[in-house]
Amino acid sequence: MDLGLGNKRALITAASRGLGRQSALALAGEGARVAVASRNRRALDDLADELRAAGAPDALAVTVDLADPATIARGVEAAVERFGGLDIVVGNTGGPKSGPLLDITLEDWRQAAEETLFAMVQLSRAVVPHLKAAGGGRIIFVTTVGVKIVQPDMVLSDSLRLAIVGLAKSMSLELAPDDILVNCLCPGPIATDRMDELIAASMAQKGLTRAAAEALWCDEVPLGRFGKPEDFGALVAILASERASFLTGAAIAVDGGKSRAY
Repeated sequence: MDLGLGNKRALITAASRGLGRQSALALAGEGARVAVASRNRRALDDLADELRAAGAPDALAVTVDLADPATIARGVEAAVERFGGLDIVVGNTGGPKSGPLLDITLEDWRQAAEETLFAMVQLSRAVVPHLKAAGGGRIIFVTTVGVKIVQPDMVLSDSLRLAIVGLAKSMSLELAPDDILVNCLCPGPIATDRMDELIAASMAQKGLTRAAAEALWCDEVPLGRFGKPEDFGALVAILASERASFLTGAAIAVDGGKSRAY
């Protein structure tokens, strides 16, 4: 299926690994022009080479620290300068610290709020004028299944990413007249570096074996396995395309059925 993304101009944040990286590869594979942003310059440069091989010959790597609004603005402007505008923005962030409420310090809260919620506010403020200038576009926020079914020991992620869903819902109403569609993807247990980190944290916090820690994350998934990053990337590409032109304000679980609410 041709998704019609040839020459569409995309920016993906927190793209050096995991779901951000896979989102970039999926869009490049559909012919989009892709800019990837992260603090990890070496990983970004390697990814940019992969993107060029995948179908994005003018792929751009830009260094962005999501805790620093100035670098977010500079990253957006670098992408606009390279491509002449923007059509697609994937707002991804690194996962905040895991643990129960009483183990999370106020400094942890401040850092997570800056790098998760405030970063997406700053990104949105920077990209919306360019999407309006392009005559419309797509914003896709990567959140967590924790916005639909609470995840134990994930109080930072559950709460701050739920705020991003509220941000996206409000933006979807405000920006609909400009044909800017805003949606969230809510991944469950997917086999990424972040999942490995969460499994290791469960092992350390609860004294579990690797197998028991994996089961803790996967047992509630009806499909009985971890998801594949490629499945997530494919859905990003679909949401970015005209195939999803009547979908905005949604928070879509990508979780193998883990969240059982309607």
